[in-house]
Amino acid sequence: MQLSRYLSEGSLEMSEEMKEAFFSTCLLCGSCVANCPSGVHGDHLFSGVRWRAVQRYGMDWKKKVMFQLLASKWKMSTSAWFGKWARKMFGGPWIESKLNAGALHVERIPAFNEKPFSQTVPDVVKPEGKAKGRVLYFHGCATNYLYGDIGQAVVDVLKKMGVEVIIPKEQSCCGLPIFMSGDRETSVEVIRDALKIFARADVDAVIVDCATCGAALKNEYPHLLKDLRELGEKVTDEEIQAAELLSAKTQDVTVFIDAHKDWLPKLAGNGKKIRVTYHDPCHLVQGQKVSAQPRNILKSIPDVEYVEMAGANDCCGGGGSFQVEHAETSAKITKRKIDNINATNAQVVATCCPGCNVTISNHLDPERQMKTMHPVQLLQMALSR
Repeated sequence: MQLSRYLSEGSLEMSEEMKEAFFSTCLLCGSCVANCPSGVHGDHLFSGVRWRAVQRYGMDWKKKVMFQLLASKWKMSTSAWFGKWARKMFGGPWIESKLNAGALHVERIPAFNEKPFSQTVPDVVKPEGKAKGRVLYFHGCATNYLYGDIGQAVVDVLKKMGVEVIIPKEQSCCGLPIFMSGDRETSVEVIRDALKIFARADVDAVIVDCATCGAALKNEYPHLLKDLRELGEKVTDEEIQAAELLSAKTQDVTVFIDAHKDWLPKLAGNGKKIRVTYHDPCHLVQGQKVSAQPRNILKSIPDVEYVEMAGANDCCGGGGSFQVEHAETSAKITKRKIDNINATNAQVVATCCPGCNVTISNHLDPERQMKTMHPVQLLQMALSR
């Protein structure tokens, strides 16, 4: 902790060995923060060290290209279209079965949505009758390009609860993957764009379905802007106030639903029990202290037989690009999670993070025919009966 403090403040010179240690042995999961009796924010210190490392040694060109794509809605949409086309033209089960992306099996990585989620829904989804609430929906990159069905479940459930859902078309990445890797300059541009769109006082909440996006909007924006101003960057009071407003408004969709469960129509079952377990994403349970709400939703669904797994709040080992760059370490962490999931004999693993979804679904034994789903998808199924 002391070493990282001096490095992040620039009091010590960064070495190659230290750079490697802070990038290859830390997933920035936040477990150290949650368990520190003194309340030290190790995650903030470590991300500061990564920033110093990028200043001294530069950034890997592949990451730099990826972050430029994430920072631009147009570039990201174009890349997603090209990726979908390339996979159809040059992919195929035989080729993909021979390829790995670090710890990930390429054939099990989800396909891109046929259309970005944002193009399949209107700007404003109004409920039938008088609206009981009004929210902004930050759907993030994963829902927009990989998990459009999760986005549709969020919209369907909120609509049936009587909530008006506003889905800004110009939204892009939350910026968390960018500033966690040390590229603070690019991340500030992304944050400022998000604040212009989502820092609004005229809505009840800003809803997210992704633990990582939620952690960015709720925790990281105010901290990062204040930190940058202390280091001499041009950050205005208005920007910090906007970040604090957005932080106060941001809620995981399961938190919002659980707080307004009396707005839900009566849930129906079909008599077919489904055994479900739940994995706590690090950025939700550690970063936002959200644990009970997703479980409350799952336990309220008539056909769900809920079973708690051992180590439910242990990291799944994904860590975004960590599982690609540091495959061996990632795979060991993921194996522990998969073993705990298998021990439950569940049919569905529910989680509130698309990144965890990618990692867990990639390593499940296909013969078990176990699915990974968002809790809101299971709720959508119950409401549609």
